[in-house]
Amino acid sequence: MGKHLLEARNLVAGYDGRAIIKGLDLTIPEGKISVIIGSNGCGKSTLLKTFCRLNKVMSGDIYLDGRPVSDYAPKEMAKIISLMPQSPLVPEGITVYDLISRGRFPYRRVFRGMDARDFKAIGEAMETMGITELRDRAVDELSGGQRQRVWIALALAQQTDILFLDEPTTFLDIAYQIDILDLLGELNRSKKTTIIMVLHDINLSVRYADYIFALKSGNLYAEGAPEKIISEKLIKDVYGLDNQVIIDPSSNAPMVVPIGKHQKSFS
Repeated sequence: MGKHLLEARNLVAGYDGRAIIKGLDLTIPEGKISVIIGSNGCGKSTLLKTFCRLNKVMSGDIYLDGRPVSDYAPKEMAKIISLMPQSPLVPEGITVYDLISRGRFPYRRVFRGMDARDFKAIGEAMETMGITELRDRAVDELSGGQRQRVWIALALAQQTDILFLDEPTTFLDIAYQIDILDLLGELNRSKKTTIIMVLHDINLSVRYADYIFALKSGNLYAEGAPEKIISEKLIKDVYGLDNQVIIDPSSNAPMVVPIGKHQKSFS
């Protein structure tokens, strides 16, 4: 896998003329798992979509290897960056194999079918996500966890060096959440794919991330390794949540324990 420098410089982005991301500067660590955290409406998904060119930049810019992403042709961009969006729509009746094969679009030539490289990439993506036996099933018949595996396999079939995922564990029970995140962790370790995710669960974010970006009201509040930046103050400031940060005995990572109004803190 190649290395690519992806960064935002003084980025302002939003919708309908309203800025949600406000003058943000950040650089995505290469070959690492980064997680963007923050309260609802702080700009997490907006930032992801702007990085992937699904949302227009109002000012500043996103740079890929020193070039504004707007300079890249769509197919050129799609060979470097892939995205699994939040709650993607499933075409009715489409099979697992046919959906995943759409990930090969950036490599297809006009009026030509798929070649051996395409078939190999699709097969490897299904094998990586453990869904080979589902290849002929209709996607809309699958469970939530199986669907998430299929959508990630679609992104993997693009064979990009950078993978964005917008809430890949949404609507999944805890066992499926761990399953999906373990698979992404193995992908990162085996292929050095740069992975950037939006996750709502703080403790899962801390457990799986090499690097955390904490957003507050469209600004970058803090960034760094989880063990260096996750604190009671950060959680209080970013989420408005009274909490206590302890050490997770299984992972030795910080673990956030919410404190309710009628709940005593741990000591």
